[in-house]
Amino acid sequence: MQMIFRLNGWLVRLLCILAVASIAAMTLGISAEVILRIFGFPSIVGLIELTEYGLFISTFFAAPHLLRTNEHIRVDILMSRVDQATARALEYFALACIILICVITGVVSTMIMIGNIQSATLIFKDLIFPQWWLDWIIPLTCLVMGVQALELMVMLKSHRVSTEASEHVPGLRAEELP
Repeated sequence: MQMIFRLNGWLVRLLCILAVASIAAMTLGISAEVILRIFGFPSIVGLIELTEYGLFISTFFAAPHLLRTNEHIRVDILMSRVDQATARALEYFALACIILICVITGVVSTMIMIGNIQSATLIFKDLIFPQWWLDWIIPLTCLVMGVQALELMVMLKSHRVSTEASEHVPGLRAEELP
């Protein structure tokens, strides 16, 4: 099991790097588009479409890393007001929900991907390519995120659950808040 978690950790890091690379490529592409337009050159064909796909890819690829590093959206109002046993139960429940959602979404998206491969579905916009080129992202990230949630669930047995409120937003001090 530890080997699976270690491999998944590497995959989480790789997906995060690809998410950052996708954002960097979108930034460079949009900057190049602006520079080309300033000098009267034609637009880059398909750039807006590629940016849409880049946003999709970076969102899904970054999600497992955010779960792994506990940087995901988290409402800790309840967690900061309950005892340790209740906090542990709530953490288990949240991780079980993540695993369940990953399994359901992964199975459904895999079925959709297989259907699109079999029917040779194409996306027709500025660029034309097979639908499954985008479809594989969701099953992969569901698998990685589900394994990550399972790892966190296993680790939760031996670690104390934090019932402290999250730290304030970086750059704002508590006395500056309204």
